[in-house]
Amino acid sequence: MPKITMLAKIIIISMVLAAVFCDRKSLLQCGIPMIEGNELIVNGQDTAPGDWPWHAAIYHRKGRSVDYACGGTIISEQYILTAAHCVMNVANSFQLAPNRIFVRLGIHDLDVVNPIFVQQHEVGKIYKFENFTRLIDDIALLELSTLIRFNTYVQPACMNLEPNATGEYGTVVGWGLTESDEVSPVLKKADIPVVDPVTCLKTDRVLFGQTLHEGLFCAGYTNGTAVCNGDSGGGLVFKRANTWFLGGIVAFSQIRSDGSNRCFTKGYGAFTKVHHYLSWISEITGMQFQRNNEVKICKAVEPDPAKTYSELLPRHCGVYVPNRIVGGVKTKVFEFPWMAIMLVNDDEFLCPGTLINRRYILTVAHCFRNPLPNKVRLGEHTIGQERDCNELNKDCAPPVRDYNIECITTHPGYSFRKRSDDIALVRLSEDVKYEDHVQPICLPHTPELRDYRPPRYIITGWGQEGLSLMKETVFLANNSECQAWLKGRGSFNMSEKQLCAGGEKGDACAGDSGGPLGYGAKLYGVRFVQFGITSLGAQCGLVPSIYTNVAYYMDWIIANMKP
Repeated sequence: MPKITMLAKIIIISMVLAAVFCDRKSLLQCGIPMIEGNELIVNGQDTAPGDWPWHAAIYHRKGRSVDYACGGTIISEQYILTAAHCVMNVANSFQLAPNRIFVRLGIHDLDVVNPIFVQQHEVGKIYKFENFTRLIDDIALLELSTLIRFNTYVQPACMNLEPNATGEYGTVVGWGLTESDEVSPVLKKADIPVVDPVTCLKTDRVLFGQTLHEGLFCAGYTNGTAVCNGDSGGGLVFKRANTWFLGGIVAFSQIRSDGSNRCFTKGYGAFTKVHHYLSWISEITGMQFQRNNEVKICKAVEPDPAKTYSELLPRHCGVYVPNRIVGGVKTKVFEFPWMAIMLVNDDEFLCPGTLINRRYILTVAHCFRNPLPNKVRLGEHTIGQERDCNELNKDCAPPVRDYNIECITTHPGYSFRKRSDDIALVRLSEDVKYEDHVQPICLPHTPELRDYRPPRYIITGWGQEGLSLMKETVFLANNSECQAWLKGRGSFNMSEKQLCAGGEKGDACAGDSGGPLGYGAKLYGVRFVQFGITSLGAQCGLVPSIYTNVAYYMDWIIANMKP
């Protein structure tokens, strides 16, 4: 393993500490946990600190004592979204004064309030929906007196912009009663489905017949997994393309017939539909909610043995004459015509990828956060330069080509923390026209190439500089070297799903994620074949980088491509 100087170790440690404790608002996006753990919540599962960084604990003051009351969800640096009944005085049904309520953020165990991780904020104003009754329009906003400091353990959730979630599975978290009727001090989670109104109504016509309307929906099971006392106000979030969206707020559930006023665990829970109240939320907070250019998320499917590679992968691919590369050097125009860039809002660089046929781009799953890209640019060499030429304005490439995105498919097993199954496909809205500067790369789809491990590879990307396309030779490293580094970071275990390459002699950098790791191999002659996708290369030469092993995922890639 390459030796790391003491200065380098200090820098790395400092970066880790900064990631946990420093204000990183400018670096964070909604709905993306920075820490990902290994079901409120009756028959639920324990969570780990940082799993659900937008979940808030709301407390009520009663004289000199304070009591946990409800959950809530961070939606911005100043606002918490919760249920309206969570800001009411249980004894007299009047709204509490703001100074009777405060929130704690970054808390995982109600019995452990660590000041290093937990933030406490007073409430300045309370906004309750004007038509609220006990079971109708149960939604409220808490405007905090001080701004939230976003960090690893405290982040906002994104707002769900889909009007109908029926049939989807969401995740709800909370400190409510467990199956033993005791308050859970540790945050729990449960994955539950949204059910259609007719199914919900059949379980309790008296309760749901009076309350179901366009601003409410039902979710859960009738087998004992349910929301319960203490979970009120918490969010039901939906994961789409690696980003979590707040779709519902725990409002109420059926109660037992024993007079205990406790939840009936074999009935559905009712959730306030966030989408229905977006205009009200926007009016108060000033937040703007817009759809992301109608980019769709395609559900991944399992490999299909009936599909063949010849149907989807072109024979004319990877045309390249390799030359010796020493260190990172600028590429020539036309040299890597399969390189792609994903764009947000038409012009903001996101991640690279590779063109693999006339309709698909191959990249990594971790690139897709909120907002999603809406276009893919092909034929790019120097970002921001109108004409790309090799020498003295001779041998110039045609203009770049932009294509709209029809659909994004990420691997269902993808984990941000573990970087497992870090692979995705982007389907373009129309067929790509092949030109000299726009050509597909080859993939290792033959049995021989699936087992082939070249001793060296070429990586390409725009990297930290982010202007001209660069290339570099990296050498295959032992998985044990990568594993030793990953173990030191408390991260995942290497497997056959990943490749390990690079280090002090050449490496990928931040900004290269999604780019190809490839080399010349025997396929239709000698062609440039993509063996890996840059997945984790943020250390920039200090240690080897991690690449998604394309050969391992060939069956998944083909299964999720359409003609």
